[in-house]
Amino acid sequence: MKIKITHDVYEISKRIKNIDRDYYIVYDTLTGDFEVHNSSQLDSTFCTLIPYDFLDERTLTHVLKTKSENIERILEEIDNFNKLRESADKSSVQTQLNEMVEDELKSD
Repeated sequence: MKIKITHDVYEISKRIKNIDRDYYIVYDTLTGDFEVHNSSQLDSTFCTLIPYDFLDERTLTHVLKTKSENIERILEEIDNFNKLRESADKSSVQTQLNEMVEDELKSD
């Protein structure tokens, strides 16, 4: 069940309206997660999952960072992360191959 949060200790549910007046927060009792939704979206109101156990200033920072206006920057960050990971994976494979060759040479 999802419960709409209208009051919280740090007033995050009210302060989030300063970012977008159509934003609201729900708590998913099945998963224990907080979610941000936007009532003006057509198909689905879901915007982002809050990666924290409670609502605080980090929630607002996360919502600002993940706003749709930032999509190009977000996609660039994802691409850069994927490239770094791919490069690290290749480097790791190369290191393993070098070690295998060295071991083979030593055993001969």
